[in-house]
Amino acid sequence: MLNVNQAYRLWAHQGKLQPAPTRIDEDQNNSDQPLYQEGGVRITVGTKGTEIKWLAQSPCVASLFSVINWLPQAIAPVILRVHSSGWFEEFFDKPENAAKRIEALIARSDRHFPVRTFVEEVEPSRNNVAKLLVDILENPGGADIYSVECEYNKFNNRFTVEHIGSKSPIARFYGTYPNTYPCTVSSYGDRVSAGYNAVLSSGKPRVDHVLAAFRLPDNQVHWVPYHRLILPVTGAHNSDRVRVVSQIAPITFQVI
Repeated sequence: MLNVNQAYRLWAHQGKLQPAPTRIDEDQNNSDQPLYQEGGVRITVGTKGTEIKWLAQSPCVASLFSVINWLPQAIAPVILRVHSSGWFEEFFDKPENAAKRIEALIARSDRHFPVRTFVEEVEPSRNNVAKLLVDILENPGGADIYSVECEYNKFNNRFTVEHIGSKSPIARFYGTYPNTYPCTVSSYGDRVSAGYNAVLSSGKPRVDHVLAAFRLPDNQVHWVPYHRLILPVTGAHNSDRVRVVSQIAPITFQVI
């Protein structure tokens, strides 16, 4: 068990970690329930390990992704305690194994989403957008190697991928050929391209938080949270093109 007297506590709530550790107060446990119900995930760190605790039926998906990103700094062993018609416990010797288990619990939960892509536009700032995207928004000149360039085809009313930058997430997982997955998947493309149309209409950049299900090279479906910056491509012959820069990062909106 954790040595509670020497422990500190963090909360992941609405996709964000509480900015500073909170010392544990035994009387505080009674006030935790509202945070659980709102989708909060409690992290307790002690000299003998780390405990992660949440309610499976709460809107906790975004917060669990932020916990996965935090786990490399956890003290082993890691205990997962999740409530689903009762409390269940699992123990892991390594934080990375706990992270994989949380990903599996998200992917295999009894939540059946009618869609596999969720998009929410955000006001860009260095507090809620990945640093690379903010840097490119301020200085677009270096975007090429990090971006995917898409062109609108008036004949079929769709966007096609024309260029994949060598340092983009798609290149990392699937390669740089525009006809590779996920560029050809219509359900994913239809939802993400709505933002492309908005940028073409306004002529202004846009920043989104996105949560999408991808089949990665391990042949498993993973929910991937990421930030994206959509830039209009300027020039006489590029009026129907956008450049998209993405980076895997925690999202802030709640899916359920």
